[in-house]
Amino acid sequence: MGKSSSTEEEAPAAASPDAGDRGAFRTRTAGSQADTEDAAPDELADTAGSIVTGAPAVPEPEPSAKVVLSDSLGTALPAVSKPEPSAKAREVSAPVVATAAALDSTPVAAEPDEPAVVHDRPSAAVAVAAAARARRATAQPAGGTTINPPVVLPGVRPRVAVANRRDGGFFFWLAKLYAFSVLVIVAAVFVTLVGVYSWFSINADPVPDISRYAAQIAPGTSRIVAADGTVLGEFAKQWREIVPYERIPKQLVDAFLAVEDHEFFDHRGIYVKGIVRALWRNLSSGDFAQGGSTITQQVAKQFIGNKKSLARKGMEAIMARRLEATYSKRAILAVYLNHIFLGSGAWGVAAAAHRYFNKDLDQLTLSECALIAGLAKAPSKYSPLNKPKLAVERRNVVLDKMAGYGFASGADVAAAKSEPLKLESIKKSFPERMPYYAEHVRRYLLDVYKEPALYADGLRVETAGEPTWEAAAYENVDFGARNQDKRQGWRGPEWRVDGAARDLFLARQKQLYGAAPLVAGKRYLALVDKVDDNHAEVLIGERRFQLPLRNMRWASRWVKGNADNDIPVGSALQVVKPKDVVWVSKEIRTVGKFRAYNLPDAKNPQWVPSEDNRDWDQKNNEYVRLEQVPHPSVTIFTADHRTGYVAAMVGGNDYERSVFNRAVQACRQPGSTYKPIYYALGLDQGYGFDSVFTDVPFTVIDKDTGEAWTPTNLDNASSFSSSLEYALVFSKNVPSLALFQALGAKNVEAWARRMGFTTKIFADEALALGASCSKLDEMARAFTLYARNGAWWPRTKKGGEKDWVYVKRVVDRHGKILEDATQPEDPMLSPTDRLDRTVALAGVVPPQAISPRVGYLMNRLLANEVTYGFAQVLRETKINAAGKTGTSSATHDVMFIAYTSKFTTLVWMGDDKKERAIGRQDAAYMTVVPLWSRYMLEAARGYPNPTIPWNVPPGVRPDDRGDHTRGVRGPPMDLIFRTVKKPKKEDDGGASGGEEGQPPA
Repeated sequence: MGKSSSTEEEAPAAASPDAGDRGAFRTRTAGSQADTEDAAPDELADTAGSIVTGAPAVPEPEPSAKVVLSDSLGTALPAVSKPEPSAKAREVSAPVVATAAALDSTPVAAEPDEPAVVHDRPSAAVAVAAAARARRATAQPAGGTTINPPVVLPGVRPRVAVANRRDGGFFFWLAKLYAFSVLVIVAAVFVTLVGVYSWFSINADPVPDISRYAAQIAPGTSRIVAADGTVLGEFAKQWREIVPYERIPKQLVDAFLAVEDHEFFDHRGIYVKGIVRALWRNLSSGDFAQGGSTITQQVAKQFIGNKKSLARKGMEAIMARRLEATYSKRAILAVYLNHIFLGSGAWGVAAAAHRYFNKDLDQLTLSECALIAGLAKAPSKYSPLNKPKLAVERRNVVLDKMAGYGFASGADVAAAKSEPLKLESIKKSFPERMPYYAEHVRRYLLDVYKEPALYADGLRVETAGEPTWEAAAYENVDFGARNQDKRQGWRGPEWRVDGAARDLFLARQKQLYGAAPLVAGKRYLALVDKVDDNHAEVLIGERRFQLPLRNMRWASRWVKGNADNDIPVGSALQVVKPKDVVWVSKEIRTVGKFRAYNLPDAKNPQWVPSEDNRDWDQKNNEYVRLEQVPHPSVTIFTADHRTGYVAAMVGGNDYERSVFNRAVQACRQPGSTYKPIYYALGLDQGYGFDSVFTDVPFTVIDKDTGEAWTPTNLDNASSFSSSLEYALVFSKNVPSLALFQALGAKNVEAWARRMGFTTKIFADEALALGASCSKLDEMARAFTLYARNGAWWPRTKKGGEKDWVYVKRVVDRHGKILEDATQPEDPMLSPTDRLDRTVALAGVVPPQAISPRVGYLMNRLLANEVTYGFAQVLRETKINAAGKTGTSSATHDVMFIAYTSKFTTLVWMGDDKKERAIGRQDAAYMTVVPLWSRYMLEAARGYPNPTIPWNVPPGVRPDDRGDHTRGVRGPPMDLIFRTVKKPKKEDDGGASGGEEGQPPA
């Protein structure tokens, strides 16, 4: 290529009108690809440059025109021909450039080498073209030859080429982009976490006061206790026993730490490694498979709820940190060990120890501690009661962890693993102790305080029940029911077994009874193996016993509707057969004084003489007596009439067979025990002890049914006339009905309401003989009015003057007294409480139900009933009492209500189903008077026993016998029973016999 002078080429350009703007020469290699690709933009840029400077546009040079460039050494480069743009291109370029120039006309200073020319700022299109030229200026030719920068000619704007030596290429910039993205994400996460924490921190529950946990936070267990503090029942939805940390054995604490949180004393509430591990397992399983919570977090969870959610976990973490900042580790651990659920209704370690092993905490072995600790994970799954195998496996896991973390030695762990699982579940006190009494109190609490309070508020309910009295009552109820039942006959075996059933029965006998000697008073199921006329042989497990005829002579056939008692049998073959399953008890020949009674003449009960045969009883263990579940029911009710405290209440023979409480739920015919109710009205209306009434039988027509009935006396005896005192003492029906008619049935009904009766009263002549049913506790309460000279009790509770006291006091978990019916003389009260009650009752006057004088007169009459009436067995015990017997229609109910100077006791016997009467010729004095005497002699032993009446009301004469202002007054009658009988016709079947003739049932 030839070399030419640069001045020769520049002169024409400078002379050109647009030379200053057309001086943007291209540096290119002939035939290069870049030249071809950028042709059109360059044409547009060149044209735009002319317009911007304001110079007239000059046509492009001809194709033959040459542009000569030189490199840095002055070497001339080959000239390159530039094709002239087409007409169409020029048409397009002109308006585009003109539009771009119009967008911005800001003056721009000329480059130093240029003439000072003021022109418009380049438009966007010019800038794009200039950038393209700059790229081409720095481009390398295809052959790799470096092209020198273009020569800047005078009057031409230089192009700027920026070379970025730090540019690492595509991957460098890609890495920087990712790094920036990561920084943005981290910043966003940080800001989010701060915001989330702030929200949770603001909305989290306040830290609970765990020092008040036992008293206020944890659901409480309500307890019903007897007068001496004996627990009668516990009621809770969550069984808890709160114990301080110091009372929890170290090995039990270590067991929980090993399996639940072995770094508890090292972290500050949150264990990060555990959370990460749990998070990974949860992500792997797609569910909340593991919690990863520390013990502190578990404590926090108890206060904020157990719902599985991320929100709850956040609250839990914040609460855990705050707990750790507020309380000591021991305090937190104490709450955990007292609050955790361990299955079978047990909450806390103390409750679990009693529930599964019936032990206190300090009695637990290492093996038992590990088993309890293992329940924390899944109490139902590892329950030793339902799944003992899994429970043992879990226990061994806990023991291994204890060894691994250094909480126990290998030898101790090995010994604990070899220890067999021995469960001894605690027996619930309810309804094992005083069940009828405790159930009555429970019903009262549900009615007054409602279920949530009873099962969660931790009430302490102090009752008036006396366990010693209650025990005596239960024993006498059982004795009385069985004694009367044997007089009625034998109802047959429980069932019959043979073959495989026989073998199974004997195996279960052996398992239940073992091989120990028979216990006196306990009844056993036995299998009859052999029988002859004089005895039977029975099997109890692998042991054989003798059942002689003398111990089943009472067992004549029991027939429904047949009321004949005391029919003996002459052969054992009439009673049992081989394969029969029967109840038996050990034969005991020792008889205590006043402990057994019979009816040798079928009329008058007598005490069986005492016998000391303890040597025979000890040496002879092979003899048994025939027994059966008694059919009659018996109830005993005892209360202190000075305070109103109910000491004992046994509502039936067997609570497990019948929870029906006959003392307070049944309505029974009181029979002649109703007579003192309207006799008191007679005394109040002007009759006296010596008022005379007819004793000649007369017929009464029932106004409702039209049925006629004739009242009769015991043995149909009639004395033609009788004084009021004589009629009551010997329970004569005819004069009593005469008194009732004189008073009027409606007046008697109103009087009964005045004395506290609430049941429906049928006010007709049959009421005179107690045909209208009454509740037993109300009957006893009416008699108590006589013992109290007609007054109710002083009560601070409005309307409670007539109430028996079953619940003395109710105290909530904070010590607040919710109910208080205690009396100042209560021996269980503290001196402070006694003083408080004295102040509370000061000025409280007990209201009078009847006048003190009437109460005193009835007191004397009822004392004469015991002293001179049909109560010989009671008089022999030397118990001073006052009371009245009663026998209902057809002897389905017999009752005796009597009181001493301190206690009122009612004894009732009857047939719930009315299938068989107590006895055709039986009466209350034959059946329940001996039982009352037997019971009271045992229970009231040691109490004061003054004669009755023991006090005289003010203004009343001790020898007062009434006004006698009504009726006819006769001379006093000797209180000796006269047996003047009315001749009995052959076709006269007589009325219902026994103590009192009754109206039709």
